[in-house]
Amino acid sequence: MNTRLNQAVFGSLDHETVVQPPANPVKRETLPRLHIRGTVRNLLIGFGAFLAKHVVSLFTFWTHLINRLRCQSRAARQLGQYRLIGRLGAGGMGEVYLAEHCMLKRLCAIKLIHPHRAGDPQALARFEREVRMTARLSHWNTVEIYDYGRTEDGTFFYVMEYLPGLSLEELLERHGPLPAARVVHVLRQTCQALREAHGVGLIHRDIKPGNIFVAQRGALYDVAKLLDFGLVKPRSETFATRLTQEGAISGTPLFMSPEQARDGNDVDARSDIYSLGAVAYTLLTGHPPFDGSNPLEVMIAHARDEVAPPSQLRSGVPADLEQVILRCLAKRPEDHFQDAESLEEALAECAAAEQWTQAHAAWWWKECGEGSPAQLEMGLAPATSASRVAAAKAPCAASSTVPNRRRTQPKAWPAASAA
Repeated sequence: MNTRLNQAVFGSLDHETVVQPPANPVKRETLPRLHIRGTVRNLLIGFGAFLAKHVVSLFTFWTHLINRLRCQSRAARQLGQYRLIGRLGAGGMGEVYLAEHCMLKRLCAIKLIHPHRAGDPQALARFEREVRMTARLSHWNTVEIYDYGRTEDGTFFYVMEYLPGLSLEELLERHGPLPAARVVHVLRQTCQALREAHGVGLIHRDIKPGNIFVAQRGALYDVAKLLDFGLVKPRSETFATRLTQEGAISGTPLFMSPEQARDGNDVDARSDIYSLGAVAYTLLTGHPPFDGSNPLEVMIAHARDEVAPPSQLRSGVPADLEQVILRCLAKRPEDHFQDAESLEEALAECAAAEQWTQAHAAWWWKECGEGSPAQLEMGLAPATSASRVAAAKAPCAASSTVPNRRRTQPKAWPAASAA
């Protein structure tokens, strides 16, 4: 009876709940899945394209951000009593930073040896010799050294006066050749700096436009400052104490004397005289005495070829100044001016010697210099773009010659009596 009852009940239930399968069950289940998979695939493709498009930009942005933070971190470093403000430039031996003495509130420049050269004993010896030799000099036209030291992390540095102004190299790049009177004015000051250095037995060996600065100092303009005694050679240096290897060439080929090109260790003060003559030639003409595709070619030309007179490259070069420069560039040392004092005296006898006054220099820096003197003093002069350089050259092109004392145009040069 129970069996019949179960069959009756469950049999009827089975009959009532039986559902016929769909005619095409595969399509009903796979179509939604195919749609979802296609959507996901499209999203992944789009996201991949987005990443591919922007990954380079994101990487560049983060790299730039990290480098900027590193620079800011270094600029914010403090070396003893000195706070680094920002980088002024870099050279073969190290980097130069604008800094401020924390207690005196005096701006200065700090040169740090490159980290990758800090472990080189010869580089450290050259760095130390540079600061010690420069500290021996006290002439107004030589950069002044304030301090020398080593940080806790082993970084060597020295502190020198901050010079608001431009190197002669920058001056040429931005404004072209200088008027003869201004060239004489700068050269005479450089001769006075060399006179002291040679007098204590130091040969600079790297006289070039980049190592001569014209600055505003002590309410005066166009004060020449001789920089970078990194290659200085004492006359009394023995073979054992040389930091330059035998046969190695030290200096800048464009301004190197023939004897320095042959043997950089066997030079005297007359080698610096030749280099200063090459600087004068470049300031007047806008071109070095010799140029070439490689340094060796230039050094050979210095030793072998006759230099073209400056008047062939630029009209209006005074004959007396040209003769002084050509004598500096004589091939044999015995034909040069024999010392800086003799050269300075010859320059003083040139007709253009007294034509560039402080009134002229002050006018130029206010009208043609990048930034006001106050901005330069605070290190806030704006960076010079190519358009600003071109704009600055235009109004200053007329200043390539020194005006006559009787000039009466109201907005031209100030009267020389105002000096």
